[in-house]
Amino acid sequence: MTGRDPLRESLTDLAGTVAPADLYERSLRRSRRIGRREAAIGTGAAVLALGLLGSGLWQLPHASVQSARGIAAVPLSPAVEAPAASPSAAGTASTAPAPTRPPGRPGRPRPKPATVAKPRSTSLAALPGKAFYDGAGTTGNLVRLTRDGDPETVLSAPFSTLGVSPDGTRIAYVSGGELLVVGTAGGEPQRVFAGTASADQAPAWSPDGARLLIDATDPGLLDVATGRLDPLPSGLEGEHYRWSGDGTTLVYATPSCGLEVAGVDASSGTPVPDQDPADGPAACRPVSVDTTGDLVTVQTEGAATGTADAVLDTRTGELVALPVAGKIIGAVFDAEGNLLVRWVRDGTNRLSLFDRDFALLVQTREPAELKGLDLVAYTR
Repeated sequence: MTGRDPLRESLTDLAGTVAPADLYERSLRRSRRIGRREAAIGTGAAVLALGLLGSGLWQLPHASVQSARGIAAVPLSPAVEAPAASPSAAGTASTAPAPTRPPGRPGRPRPKPATVAKPRSTSLAALPGKAFYDGAGTTGNLVRLTRDGDPETVLSAPFSTLGVSPDGTRIAYVSGGELLVVGTAGGEPQRVFAGTASADQAPAWSPDGARLLIDATDPGLLDVATGRLDPLPSGLEGEHYRWSGDGTTLVYATPSCGLEVAGVDASSGTPVPDQDPADGPAACRPVSVDTTGDLVTVQTEGAATGTADAVLDTRTGELVALPVAGKIIGAVFDAEGNLLVRWVRDGTNRLSLFDRDFALLVQTREPAELKGLDLVAYTR
């Protein structure tokens, strides 16, 4: 009987980082289409500018527009930039939608899918955060992956939907129309709200863990400590709301199977461009959001219920090609913008952890005991 060959297994894992993701070609096709559209717009703008110069309108004084200042919904750490401006406060100076990223905030790096990436570690023990899995609504169990590779059940109760706090210490779940919170270390569940049963809105924790975005009669923000519920503005019509890691932005799905982005204090959202189901997989369900709201993991058509199988750029509507050499079956951001990708090749599930600059920190085999479960959260 042939024993394990550690060298062969390590070479197999490293080989998994060479090939580009299967979304790369689709991203290129969309990029070319957007390029053609922007080129046409640029030509029209140039013609208009020449006309204004010829008519002397360039001599008119320019009106100054005072920039709007948003209000942060949760305390921000000193390392986080200023919160996003509220789209509703932009005035009437322009009919163009407000940007989803505040002016001056640099865009996040994007991965280079054709680049050979060598992980800093191939050990499961090197994962700095906590990965959580559930039984796709059939077992009533939530499982946490430990660093020694032994799955640990942290919730064994029937639930219709749930959310894990950003620090991985609490679980909010809906059971029998009630919202309950319990620690991942055990203890007696505490009822924090009655009258929520919607499967269209899993309890979404604010980055500081103080509030939950839930669906009561309408979606609202629940203060966990006091039980106070503040409804979202009526202009934010959607479902599957998710917070950005810095607490300034919400990403959510629309009834027409698109995505919108809004500041937490905004009265309306900005549609993510290019969301035409005929153009490719429809990203009808956001699962997790990066630090700024620029990137979101999404469930596309054909993905398992509740899991994300792609990353989408909310500024362009483009799918982001990830440098993994298999089929993506799970992808979740933590509050700091680290991305855990679950993928399968040759019948074996693997995990790849990227930092916010898409450096590959860890790539390792996933324990076989988790094969029938869904990856639902990654926390610090």
